[in-house]
Amino acid sequence: MAARAWVVHPKIDSARLASELDLHPEAASILIRRGLADPREASRFLNPSPDHLESPFVFRDMQKAVDRLRLARERGEKVLVYGDYDVDGVTGSSILCPILRKFGLEADAHIPHRVNEGYGLNRDSLACLLEKGYRLVVTVDNGITGVDQIRFLNERGVDSIVVDHHLPKDGFPAAHAIVSAAVGPGDAHLAACGLAFKLGWALLGSYADVREYLDLVAVGTIADVADVTGENRILLREGMKVLAQAKRPGIRALFDVARIRPGSVTYRDLGFALGPRINAAGRMGSPLDAFRLLTTADPVEAALLAKKLDDGNKERQKVEARTFAEASEIAGNGGRHVIVVESEDWHEGVLGIVASRLVERYKKPSIVISMKGGAGKGSGRSVPAFSLFDSVLECEDLLTAFGGHAQACGLSIRKENVPLFREKLNEVAGKHAERGLGAPDLNIESEISPRDLDLKFLRDLERIEPFGPGNPRPLFMTRGMRAKGEVKKRGKDTLHAWMASSDGRTVCEVVGFRQYERWAATPPAGPVDVVYRPSLVDSQGIVSVQLELEDWK
Repeated sequence: MAARAWVVHPKIDSARLASELDLHPEAASILIRRGLADPREASRFLNPSPDHLESPFVFRDMQKAVDRLRLARERGEKVLVYGDYDVDGVTGSSILCPILRKFGLEADAHIPHRVNEGYGLNRDSLACLLEKGYRLVVTVDNGITGVDQIRFLNERGVDSIVVDHHLPKDGFPAAHAIVSAAVGPGDAHLAACGLAFKLGWALLGSYADVREYLDLVAVGTIADVADVTGENRILLREGMKVLAQAKRPGIRALFDVARIRPGSVTYRDLGFALGPRINAAGRMGSPLDAFRLLTTADPVEAALLAKKLDDGNKERQKVEARTFAEASEIAGNGGRHVIVVESEDWHEGVLGIVASRLVERYKKPSIVISMKGGAGKGSGRSVPAFSLFDSVLECEDLLTAFGGHAQACGLSIRKENVPLFREKLNEVAGKHAERGLGAPDLNIESEISPRDLDLKFLRDLERIEPFGPGNPRPLFMTRGMRAKGEVKKRGKDTLHAWMASSDGRTVCEVVGFRQYERWAATPPAGPVDVVYRPSLVDSQGIVSVQLELEDWK
């Protein structure tokens, strides 16, 4: 794996902003580097408010969607919510279906099976579902590429409302309404769960009427790795407040199996504890189990379903580990621009996760394909600055189906086309290498001393959260750190150590996720310069500083 360049930003004068907003100078410097030098703008960023949310009717077709749902209520029509099996689709469906029922509609949800039905609107499934008398279909996290499927509904006299944050490929479907920034104004960074929340808000009439669903918006937004700026920042901040109350039986049950104290829940918990368990239902079993978990009012049922999802997640971890090992062996570390690997032995439910781990290891866009009877389904993930979607789109003639966005895609392909697809995709990507292929630089905020990691600084860092796309978690660098005692392995490949500053006066706990094997392969003999993300961790009420190790040399 190529070494990553360390780019340390020069020191800047942040005294004025720090003084006006009562911030640690390093925290103020971060805001200035992110374009928030104006105290009013910085204050608004640090204090996101629901008052700053746009009206849901900013979306071009929102009024049409609301009017059609009102007409369905007047006519007594049955409504079907057709979701997606990932966390965004499940949480979005779990928001919208109860809201439709609260509005007075007879509404049911269908979450397609990943293997049996596949991604998006399945025509055969729709045909069976329509036999139950549905006259209106509302999609969540899919539908915008379902031109043929929406036409199929129209031919049978069934209207549709598409709620989807993805981009169209071959023009827009002829739906009655499309709730998406792709067709007009509105925040383009909202995940499908955020769009479902906005539709529910428009339908019920006020933000207060739907505030209770913000816990699901937060989980779905983080799990979908959506941009965390703009309206998502507000929804996430408010969603964390709802999550901390844990009033939803399904969320409380997930907290229990994940051993999370509601009052101490973090954004990382959403992405690495709650999200994977919800996703496991769609990957290893039935996504309807996750939907039922998030919508049940019965704590006993919630506990049973959470246990089922937890067991599924443990099985997913085993399958993922085996698949990743095999995919890594095939991928190697050659000179290709994009990794494309295939096997007939891989479970479709872990392809996206394995693709993400290949990107993490090799710093290259990666596509992992599971073949069954000559037909393959694949999932791709990209490096931050490179649009995998655009490159794959140039190879679409070799695919039977394709969809996604810049950083992730899903595809279907015939086995005989895989070699040519691999060759053409790498040729296309090679022409656009300047778009961001290769190991990304480590953009480091500044070089600091461990003594700077005081409570004021770390609390101010928390005020800049949530971190993610659009607002990356800050990296810092310290020179001359020494491991104090034994560097230990935790779990499969987590490094755990205590490191002392060069003068020996400060000792910090250090964790490195998927870093132990690298450290053990060439353990440093002396002091090391380290790049890390500092944070406060709460262990049974005891707060301490922890450094998440990113790199060293």
